[in-house]
Amino acid sequence: MSTLASVARRPGGRTAEVTQRVHEAIIDLLIEEGVQACTFSAVADRAGIERSTLYRRFPDRWEAIIDALMARAAADLMPDLLSSFADDLRSVLRKLRDVLDSPLGPAVLAVAIELQGGAHDYPRAYFDQRMTQLAPMFDAAIGRGELAPDVDREALFSFAAGPIYFRTFIAGRPIDDAFVDDIVGNICHLYCL
Repeated sequence: MSTLASVARRPGGRTAEVTQRVHEAIIDLLIEEGVQACTFSAVADRAGIERSTLYRRFPDRWEAIIDALMARAAADLMPDLLSSFADDLRSVLRKLRDVLDSPLGPAVLAVAIELQGGAHDYPRAYFDQRMTQLAPMFDAAIGRGELAPDVDREALFSFAAGPIYFRTFIAGRPIDDAFVDDIVGNICHLYCL
C-alpha cells in the first residue's frame, strides 16, 4: 500500500486546482450521499475530470477519501499557535467540535466505521497524518517548557479529543465552551509542567 505522503504533487497550477476539485467532490459526496457514493466514477464526474486522473493519483478510493479529509483537517483544524499550550489545545478542540457538529461530522464518523472493518492501515495513516499536523502545537509547548520533551503526544491528544467524539456521537449532547475548557484543564493538570 502506498502512503498518503507518497503521492507527489506540484504545489500549484493545474495539479493543485484538480486536487482541490477532487477534495471538494469527495467531501460533498460524503456529506450528501455517504461513503458508498464515493466511487472513482462519482468523484470524477463531480470533479469534472477523467477517472484515469484518480487512478494515477490514488491506488484506491480509501486513499482518496483520506487525502480529502486530511486536506480538510489541515484547513479547518490546524492549531493557531497562540501564547500557551492550553490556548492552542482549546482552539484545536473547539475547531474539532465545530467540524463534528457540522454536516461533515457524521460523514467523518461513517468513514471511521467503514475503515475499522477493513484489512488495511488507513485508520492508522489518518491518525499519523493528524499527529503530524498537530506537531507545531506540541513543539511550541515543549519549546516554552509547558510539556516534557518526551510527552506521549498520541495519548495526550486521544485523552483530549476522545470526550469530544464521545459526547457528539455516543451521548448526543451539545458541547459548549465550558466543556472544552474542562477538558483542557484536565489535560493540563495531567501533562503540563
